[in-house]
Amino acid sequence: MASTSAAKRVVVIGAGWAGLAAAKTYLEIDPKVQLTIFDSERHLGGVWNKDRCFPGFLADSPTGLFDLSDLPMRDAIGMKDWSDLPGDKVYEYLKAYAKKFSLVERMRLGTRVLRVSRHLDKKAWDIEIENSGEVLTFDKVIVAAGLNSKPLWPDLPIDDFEGIVMHSKDIGMRHSELTSEKTHSVTVYGGCKSAVDAIILCLDAGKKVDWVIRDTGNGPGMMVQIRSLFGIHGARFAGRWKNILSPSIFSTDTFWYRFLHSGKSRLGNFICKRIWKKASTVPYTMEPYKTKSSNMEKLMPETKDSLFFTASLVGLHGNKKFVDELHSENLLKVHRASITSMRESNIALSNGEILNSDTVVFATGWDNKSELFDPADCLKLGITTDSTNEDEVTMKYWQTLGDKAEKYVVDLLPVLKNPPPHFTRPVPHTPYRLYRYILPPSLAAQDDRSLVFLGLVTSVQTSIYAEVSALWGIGWMEGLLNVTKSKDEMDYDIAKVNAWSERRYLSRGRQRQIASVEIQDITDILMKGMGLKVYRKSNFLSETFVPIRAQDYRGIVREFLNKSACRSV
Repeated sequence: MASTSAAKRVVVIGAGWAGLAAAKTYLEIDPKVQLTIFDSERHLGGVWNKDRCFPGFLADSPTGLFDLSDLPMRDAIGMKDWSDLPGDKVYEYLKAYAKKFSLVERMRLGTRVLRVSRHLDKKAWDIEIENSGEVLTFDKVIVAAGLNSKPLWPDLPIDDFEGIVMHSKDIGMRHSELTSEKTHSVTVYGGCKSAVDAIILCLDAGKKVDWVIRDTGNGPGMMVQIRSLFGIHGARFAGRWKNILSPSIFSTDTFWYRFLHSGKSRLGNFICKRIWKKASTVPYTMEPYKTKSSNMEKLMPETKDSLFFTASLVGLHGNKKFVDELHSENLLKVHRASITSMRESNIALSNGEILNSDTVVFATGWDNKSELFDPADCLKLGITTDSTNEDEVTMKYWQTLGDKAEKYVVDLLPVLKNPPPHFTRPVPHTPYRLYRYILPPSLAAQDDRSLVFLGLVTSVQTSIYAEVSALWGIGWMEGLLNVTKSKDEMDYDIAKVNAWSERRYLSRGRQRQIASVEIQDITDILMKGMGLKVYRKSNFLSETFVPIRAQDYRGIVREFLNKSACRSV
């Protein structure tokens, strides 16, 4: 059973979905634990913290599909299921969750962890706090800082620009600068959801917007309407049936894999290709693609199979002004070029254009390199670090494994063998190399249960995965799960997953860990490993065609604790 030592000190780094779920889970497993939550932001919530929300900022998931199992969102914030979900309501919900489960009093917000390093006893971990100089020692560390914490800034000289410069992360705190009467023109640099959110905010305030997307790169994300013409939210059509259609490395022991994805059935291969081909045409029958314009010509996805290969859908919530301005080009102009310089109020583009702007918003994504650990520890633990830190022996080891894994993946999933032409972005950092996206293999192989990582997968089921992965990771930390694989076996599993990610999601799959609809397969693997019921609904039809909700997983911690023996996974 779980240790109940009152002296056990546990730290959770991050107060977003993954961190809150982990903290609540640990306290349920061991109520006596001395648990502390650190977060660098002033408010809890991670991406959804109060300082990052602004008018018109909406979650792509509706009320009812973006909550945790022990507190339905409709009860916490008083909104009906399937309603459009403002960002500030997500923050309100997470705050209510933290209060309900006594997490608030365990938090140290506005506290940035500068470094995590091994204690002298080689068992505990030292946590160094920025500014204060504190060094605190903990027996267990859960890193749940997420993937969207540190802004990625382009390598541009901006000191000579006289206007306002901000990253999309800053819009929540500085949106009044964008909508101010003093601001007349805004340049937004980037092609994904955060860029569109910034553009909509500016257009609604009547600002002139230049939307700049590099001509070299992954191009713009595919834009899809969240609701149909009849107002039905697209999430209503979610369910396991969508997983079946994806070539997933996490689900290869089923009839559907053999029929649709193994390459052994011509009929299955034909059916799967036809379904994806038809599905890929659907966004083009809706706005903004339905209407042709010079702006839209510059916003076409990188490949014709973008719906299949994309890891970057941009959800549109029926904002008519955005669509109208996109086609009329009165206030919104799209440019496919790179910014080369910024001086005074002028922004020079690689195609020779000069834009005049009061403000620039860099919607340029996130820096995924970990700075919590020194480079040597990053390589040992399997977390990202600058590629130049990787020694030749380690590089050759993973290259050999990667070559072997890539052959395995294309044999297993032939549809991924010949991807369409696409931009291959140089990746300046090593990939994550964690078993099940959670455990450092080097520690697991030594039965060192002191450290796990959570919240490092980009997916469409943030909240459900947060709970299940937290239980699996903490179950491991508390000795309730055993990993029977050797380090070599875990490393090869990791290499296969990374090879699949690159094949499945192309360049974006090389930059970060992605499991879009496949996240349900991963969740199933974790549930099965814990000996818990995988299929949570009452019948086959509901399980297949009804959206899976967090409430389907209600009580899994108690279920897990009721298992009498330690499980092997």
